[in-house]
Amino acid sequence: MKNINTPEDILYFMENINYGYIEESGEIHINNLKGFRRNYRTLSIEETLEKKIGTCIEQVFLMHHLLDTIGITNKMFCTRIYETGDIDEEQEEHMHCFILYYDEKGVHQIEHPNQERKGIYDFIDEKTAIEEINKIYLEMSEGQPRPVTEFFEVTPGLTFKEFNDYINSLDNKKTFNK
Repeated sequence: MKNINTPEDILYFMENINYGYIEESGEIHINNLKGFRRNYRTLSIEETLEKKIGTCIEQVFLMHHLLDTIGITNKMFCTRIYETGDIDEEQEEHMHCFILYYDEKGVHQIEHPNQERKGIYDFIDEKTAIEEINKIYLEMSEGQPRPVTEFFEVTPGLTFKEFNDYINSLDNKKTFNK
């Protein structure tokens, strides 16, 4: 991590991190989310680095940490189909976390967890970035409304429901796209 000085360095560094999660039992899921809603627990940055694995949640939090370390302003966001109360553990995943960073040239997204969109994307402003990124997931969810919520931390050991509840607790900052 000593050679990370730019967002491009961060994207390159993230190639060391596989997309997936580790169940509480220790079973590793790479490139699949089977059992995610039932078995997922958030990892710390140290665990993500040690195990070289993370969902979009951990990967965004790691990129947030790296951007902070090199002094680049950034924000973490979560787009999802809004769920409250009891969550259907058998349902497919409908959540994606992403990160935006800001410099004199505008607003940019570093995308690593979504393997089909790896890269750095440029936008004219934050509103446009959020709308364009959310549109991708809006189409994937067949037009179901998706709030986008800025979040600020990832506490290690949270279940999917607990992380979802944390995002829901920030609802006063949500943006709906239809």
